[in-house]
Amino acid sequence: MLSELTVRNIALINQLTISFFSGFHALTGETGAGKSILIDSISLLLGGKSSKEMIRTGEKRAFVEGIFNLNDSPEALSFLEQQDTVCENNELILSREITDSGRSICRVNGLVWQLNLYQQLTSLLMDLHGQHAHQSLMNDKTHLGYLDSFGGKDHIELVYTVKQRYSEWHSKHLESERLRKLSLEKSEKMEFLMYQKKELDSAHLVRNEEEELTHERDMFRNAEKITSRIDSAYDQVYSSSPSAMHLVKSASAEILDISGLDPRFSELASRLTDAYYDLEDIGLTLRDIRNELPSDEDRLEEIEVRLDLIRRLSRKYGATTGDMLDKLDVINSLLNDFDDMDTLLYECEKAEEKSRSAYDDAAAVLTASRKKLAGHFEKEMEKQLADLNMSGTRFYVNLVSCDASSAGNETASFMISPNRGESMQPLSKTASGGELSRIMLAIKTVGMQSTGVPSMIFDEIDTGISGVTAQKVAEKMRALSVNKQILCVTHLQQIASMAQHQYLVEKAFDGSRTSTSISLLDEQGRISEIARMLGGDYESAKVHAADMLKMNVSDHQ
Repeated sequence: MLSELTVRNIALINQLTISFFSGFHALTGETGAGKSILIDSISLLLGGKSSKEMIRTGEKRAFVEGIFNLNDSPEALSFLEQQDTVCENNELILSREITDSGRSICRVNGLVWQLNLYQQLTSLLMDLHGQHAHQSLMNDKTHLGYLDSFGGKDHIELVYTVKQRYSEWHSKHLESERLRKLSLEKSEKMEFLMYQKKELDSAHLVRNEEEELTHERDMFRNAEKITSRIDSAYDQVYSSSPSAMHLVKSASAEILDISGLDPRFSELASRLTDAYYDLEDIGLTLRDIRNELPSDEDRLEEIEVRLDLIRRLSRKYGATTGDMLDKLDVINSLLNDFDDMDTLLYECEKAEEKSRSAYDDAAAVLTASRKKLAGHFEKEMEKQLADLNMSGTRFYVNLVSCDASSAGNETASFMISPNRGESMQPLSKTASGGELSRIMLAIKTVGMQSTGVPSMIFDEIDTGISGVTAQKVAEKMRALSVNKQILCVTHLQQIASMAQHQYLVEKAFDGSRTSTSISLLDEQGRISEIARMLGGDYESAKVHAADMLKMNVSDHQ
């Protein structure tokens, strides 16, 4: 159960810490005082949606922390053990922080946890019934989930198994459909792919050959200019009189004659000798290049034809020969797939058939379980509704067969007849606001009998009820609190007076900021608050409030 809650910088709450106990807690206060802010804070603590807009104006971060006693939470303790998390004295500390950048951080006993794992843990600790949650009953699609939640561990495992087997079958079904479609298109596609393969294969492409061909073509196109320049350079370096080689050799001899007189002359003579041999090598290289220059006009034509072919292919298969060869690899792979397609399709259809059979078997077991469960659920709901001043109401779960889905082979819709002698009608079309609230409370009550969640929060479950009905709802919540911790936001004095612990939520202005606070009321505080809720003459209301509290205490001793 939740034993302590700390909230900082959330909406109108600056900072507060409040203790909770076992049993029934009522949270009351004027409309707009901040009761919903407190519930939003608990929702945030439990892993609910976070937003930087929740942060109190002028602050950079918001924080909420809850201390839980796990003595009555064996499932939560087991889950924590699986995550290698130890709780001293069965005490668990959860916290959630939001920054003005929108980042949200979850911590368990001070260690950061991923949100989805954190939410799995909190689902074992508390069930929060939001202010408008009962409106979900107006959507028939939610009814199957409510029915399944009434089932025990074996039933929930069946629901999970069906969901898993449907996913397995559906993925194989989609793959079979894809292969069947490809098979129908196989002949036409194979013909086109074979044409592409033939065109690329016949080209005998070499990766990056267009670069070499382009270079060779440019040499051909500039052959006259290249020849002229090389001949001129060769003459000047090697064959003219005097040539550069002759002049350097002569200079080398002159310096060599005086090399013994100064080390610098010796060095220069050596360098001139090296220059001579370099020039000789340059001359010979120029001669070789000159002899190797392309002169075959037929070769130039071959190059132009080849480059033209590559350009034409590039428009269809890729910008470069590398891209075209990659495309050829893809074509060959697709052709191989087509060759294997009949075998693949056969194997995939057999796997689909097997997975569908596994799904059908599991779904049939789930259908049988739901039919049995529906009967028990109907009886429990009628019993709970009778306790909530809806005596004589008939409740029926209408299970209707449907196409295979991840939820099984049926849908569910709740039917009611709140008045004797009247026919069954869909709950979503006939229930009033007050009836919806009580039906949801009945569902939660029935559900609590099959789950190990030790705490439940109701935010204005009393919508649309008053008088005797309100008293019945209050008594039901008090009865629930015998085995569960119950927190309830209420505007009804009947519910507030039935609670074992009452908290007053108030809003105050200190001259600069408005803040929300919460305080645990003593007996006199409760009398004053319930008197306010009763309205009318304040002194008379206080007497009535005191009588209500006294009567509720004596009735439950």
